[in-house]
Amino acid sequence: MSAKLETLSQNLQKHFGDKLKTLTLALGEVTIEVAAADYIGIMKTLHDEADLRFEELFDLCGVDYSSYGDGGWQGKRYAAVTHLLSVANNWRLRVRVFADDDEFPAVESVTGIWTSANWFEREAFDLFGIAFPGHNDLRRILPDYGSIGHPSR
Repeated sequence: MSAKLETLSQNLQKHFGDKLKTLTLALGEVTIEVAAADYIGIMKTLHDEADLRFEELFDLCGVDYSSYGDGGWQGKRYAAVTHLLSVANNWRLRVRVFADDDEFPAVESVTGIWTSANWFEREAFDLFGIAFPGHNDLRRILPDYGSIGHPSR
């Protein structure tokens, strides 16, 4: 592990400790998984703390794990995966949070922290049916407004 990624991992452990469900390093990038209940607090800290300082959210997508691992997936079905960039610290981070309810998946909106999440959350809602409570304009952007269902399910 590079010194930079080691520093990032240590900073994440320092700020979040046992709130991190997992912290992994793959392909030169750190990924953390957090519980839905801790998601907004962790995302605010990732944005605000100087030794983390993720100023930019450059991607957020919905993921349906129902067919992951050739259908052998045993965990929750829907997740939101966010990619963050710290220009100040020159590092990236992937954050994964699973929705608690597979029947009505919902993950708190991060548009109040990063406005760039607006379109991404709308897309995840439209394609996967993941609701983002706190989003002020959660409506379809790809299929027709009268469409029923979510095409990526």
